[in-house]
Amino acid sequence: MKTIISRLIHSSSFSISRLNAMAVSINGRSFCTDSNKIDEPFKVEEAETVPPPPTEKLLVLGGNGFVGSHVCREALNHGLSVASLSRSGKSSLHDSWATNVIWYKGNLLSTESLKEALNGVTAVISCVGGFGSNSSMYKINGTANINAIRAASEQGVKRFIYISAADFGVVNYLLQGYYEGKRATETELLTKFPYGGII
Repeated sequence: MKTIISRLIHSSSFSISRLNAMAVSINGRSFCTDSNKIDEPFKVEEAETVPPPPTEKLLVLGGNGFVGSHVCREALNHGLSVASLSRSGKSSLHDSWATNVIWYKGNLLSTESLKEALNGVTAVISCVGGFGSNSSMYKINGTANINAIRAASEQGVKRFIYISAADFGVVNYLLQGYYEGKRATETELLTKFPYGGII
């Protein structure tokens, strides 16, 4: 382009006023000259690229627990916006990362407590699990997680990750409610999130 303009300027039959009025077209893009800047080289300034703020919001169910607290910390380290819902609400952990989590208090056996926590969430990781009698183990590992899966699906959440457990023969028999609840949750997850569910 510099060569073309230079030839036009030095040509005796071409006047500066004609150059000012002319638009040069190169590769389908038009460039206009400004009479005050004819001797300056053509400059293209790059736009500054600023990374957008995190748009992924993660909700960790059971973020106060051993596994859940590690998930929260790792998610924050990867630049995600993190919220957590648990029965106790705000974390009792005094680690600095815990202040960067939005803490919600709620009970997964009541789907009403999930509504506010799911607002704007793109993914959920459930670390909820527990032991006790067979019926309470089924409620914690099954019913509570199934409620969360259904609420997340209704809210339009893209992904749901469920921390499950493998069967261990005799242990499976001794903790029947625990494993039955886990299996029921896995089935619900694959039904509600056939493409965005991870176990």
